[in-house]
Order: sequence, then structure tokens, then C-alpha cells
Amino acid sequence: MHPKICTIVVTYNRYALLKECIDSLLHQTYPTDILVIDNASTDGTEANLIKEGYTSFENLCYQKLDTNLGGAGGFHAGCAYASAYEYDFMWLMDDDAEPEYTALEKLIEAISLNASYPAYAPSVFIGTKEKHTLSTFGHRGQFNYKQTLPSFQRPLSVETFLKKTVEIDMASFVGILISSNAMKKIGLPKKEFFIHHDDTEYSLRLATLGKILLVNESKIYHKEKRQNEKIERRFFGFHKNRIRFEVLWLKYFGLRNSIYIAIQYSKTPFVWLDILKLYGTLCKDILLYDDHKWLRLRFATHSILDGLRGHFDNTKAKRLLHV
Repeated sequence: MHPKICTIVVTYNRYALLKECIDSLLHQTYPTDILVIDNASTDGTEANLIKEGYTSFENLCYQKLDTNLGGAGGFHAGCAYASAYEYDFMWLMDDDAEPEYTALEKLIEAISLNASYPAYAPSVFIGTKEKHTLSTFGHRGQFNYKQTLPSFQRPLSVETFLKKTVEIDMASFVGILISSNAMKKIGLPKKEFFIHHDDTEYSLRLATLGKILLVNESKIYHKEKRQNEKIERRFFGFHKNRIRFEVLWLKYFGLRNSIYIAIQYSKTPFVWLDILKLYGTLCKDILLYDDHKWLRLRFATHSILDGLRGHFDNTKAKRLLHV
């Protein structure tokens, strides 16, 4: 069994990380074609790829989008492009991911033993190959359909990663290997999400076909770096880390998309109560701790209402905050 693989890498203004990702893909012990989707980078990504000879590799295809469609739009575009060719699986990852050289080979070995799963996934480590920690939440998890907010997924135990393979519900777009047949059945990633929770929503659709197989011998490193996005705020004797106003607009997508997912996929009639509780907590914390209180209250209200209505205007976040 020799499945044909297309690796889809979405990038935006992170050429140094993209280069490390591509290098690891070119050294995979199981062959893969590489499709780089550039979300309209302005840092010279295209020129650097040409200058350093990456575009001369026969198994690498570079596609630059006209506008930045976010990670969700980039994966949608990449999967749509690759679907026109006879690939058996699509391996999705961000530009800050770096799989071990044997990562794909280990996934293929798992497929050869059991090809019934709609998707397969390596274990994720946060950091570099030299310095990292195991990710037990966020990138891999199980779903809790009755407690969907603030997160739809439950973390995995450390013991889960000691097993050779484990069936899971959720795998982020950091190394998930998706069957093309499964993608034909459930469709492409939801481009309207822009960023945040697009992989959760896609895993929920995959769950209608079966479990995802976590293959722990396959490993991928995610060099994610959180922006310096939080600041400590105090209210009398209490204190909380709060999102800085200048980066608050990025949180619109996560809040909107999580509300949308809860409404679409929750299996409890109390989901509306969970949404009200979340909204109440957001308003309370804004009033007690934050600056720009009116703008933040307006921002939170619109984020939740847009999730409830399934309204996806990805230019709205900055307009709400006048940034």
C-alpha cells in the first residue's frame, strides 16, 4: 500500500519558520508532494523561496493568494486545489510546524494496519525539537457534546500518549492526515472562520464518519508563540490577566466561532444557558478590570451575536474597535 500524499502548508509572513517546515518535509522518509499556500505575505516569502531554490523542487508547488484569508481560508484553498489531483490523503499543517523526518512514515504504517479511519494524527509537542513539552489539550482531544463552552474538547491524559495508537475525536490542523474520500463526504474546511476553531469544526464533521487515530510514534513540533497579548489588571485585592486592547480584535474570531460551533453541534438544551453565563462573565470582567469598557462590551456582544446568527464578516473585528 503506497498512498499518494499532498502536504498542505499555510503561511503568512513567517518565512524563517516556513523554511524549517519545508526542509523537514523534503527530508520525510515517506515521499510527499508539498503545496505551500501563501496568504498574501508581504515579507518577501515568494522571492525568498525562488532565491533559495525551493520552487525548483518537482514535488513542491507554491500558490500565492490575492488576499489574506486567514488559516481557515488558506486550508480551504489548499484542499480545494489538491482535490483536483489524485491524492489519497492530505496532510495539513501551519508554517510553524516541523514534523520529525519519520512522522509521515509512521502515519502510513498505521494506515497499512487499519485503513478504516477518516483521519490520522501525530502527537504534538509545543516548542522545538530541542526544547518542547507534550500538548495534551488544544491540538488533540476528546469531545464533550454536553459541555461545549468555553471549549468543546476535553484534554487527553498523559497516559494516552504512552500507547502506540489511541482513538480520539479532535485533531488540530497541526499534522492531521485526512483521507481524500472523507473530505469528499464532509467537504472542505470552513473558510468563513478566518482563524480559530476551524479545525475543531472540521473534526466535528469528521466525527460523523468515525474516530481519528492518534499515532504516538509519529511526532510533530509546533513552534507557536503567543504574542505579548495580556496585561495584569487589578480590582481592589483581585487581579486577572486581560487581553491588551491593541490585539483584542484577534479574539473576535475565536469567540464568534466557538459560539457558532456550540449552537451547531451541542447535544444539550442548556447550551443557551452556557452562552448566557459566558456573556455574563465577559461583561463582568470587562467592567471590573478593563480599559475601553464600552468598546469592549460592544465587541463581546457583537462577537456572540454573530456566532449565534452565523454571520461571518471577517472585516468586522477591527471596525468594532476602530483600529
